Amino acid sequence: MAASTLSELSITGMADPNGLDINACLLADNWIDHDHPEIVKKAKELMAGIEDDWEKINTIFEFIRDEIVYNFAPIIESMADWKASTVLVHKNGMCHQKSNLQVALFRAVGFPAAISYQSAIDYPLLKTRYKEMIPNGVLAYHALGVVHVDGQWYRMDATLDSGLCNRRGYQLTQVKKGEETLLPKIKKNGDPHFELIEDHGYFEVYPEIFVNSFMANIDKWKYWQSFVRKEHLSM
Repeated sequence: MAASTLSELSITGMADPNGLDINACLLADNWIDHDHPEIVKKAKELMAGIEDDWEKINTIFEFIRDEIVYNFAPIIESMADWKASTVLVHKNGMCHQKSNLQVALFRAVGFPAAISYQSAIDYPLLKTRYKEMIPNGVLAYHALGVVHVDGQWYRMDATLDSGLCNRRGYQLTQVKKGEETLLPKIKKNGDPHFELIEDHGYFEVYPEIFVNSFMANIDKWKYWQSFVRKEHLSM
């Protein structure tokens, strides 16, 4: 029996982020390894001279958004490629990898953080050759970081880097104090971009089933990588 792909999985987290365990959302684990020396070092570097909490959050957000470049088909060779510390070294990744590092950095500087997953339609995909591989344009289990500040939880989507947004005419996600930061509904020209179709809830840890699914379908992933490179496409 073939292993399930992401689109075939059925995973649900907590519907209300207030049900998350604050203490658990500060811990390091196999994937959110913010106790790794390089993450500790990067966190200290990013926070140098900053006192305001929202400025700290914005600094981490913009680092993840722009310095960890979005890669629609990153090289995946082992389970270690999902570790936050590995993503920091590679300086690129897909949403799952970027959000793991984002959560790790939030936790490294003392902010409780979690992960959320959504399924969304990416309308621009339907106008590219990607429609051959994703005919309905649905991105299953899109990942984003969630941070706790001022007594509340805020989703913070740092997936699309500024370089990609400038090339493709996408709106750049930006942090605004007291607000969530989600994927843009429209492009700069007003055309539809993302439409949320399902919210999969909140998670204190990265679900290992995602890693297992990718690794079990590694041949399909390699085909996807060759397709992306051949067509010279990006999201």
